[in-house]
Amino acid sequence: MKNFLFIIRGEGPTDASPEQMQQALMQYKQWASSLGSTYVDGQRLENTGVLLEDKSTIVTDGPFLESKEIIAGYVIVQSSNLEDAIEVAKNCPLVDHCMLEVRPVLSLPT
Repeated sequence: MKNFLFIIRGEGPTDASPEQMQQALMQYKQWASSLGSTYVDGQRLENTGVLLEDKSTIVTDGPFLESKEIIAGYVIVQSSNLEDAIEVAKNCPLVDHCMLEVRPVLSLPT
């Protein structure tokens, strides 16, 4: 099994009501729970942070408002191959509200 990272990409702040956001969160939790041990981790990201161009240059000091798309969070799942990971991503309720980029995590030799 390999780890796959789902990068949750959005278009910025949503106009969803607090009730709609709560419902989406519950759907996500149910989906994650249904994956069992396939689900490794997932978190929403805060709206603060920095982008470093090199060791001494801070290009962007969050909250990343100048970005057209935002990275809202991530999910890590285990799957046997990319095609299976894509099928898992298609069933994620987050895909109804934003884009999911599916990327294999490179396993470095120890």
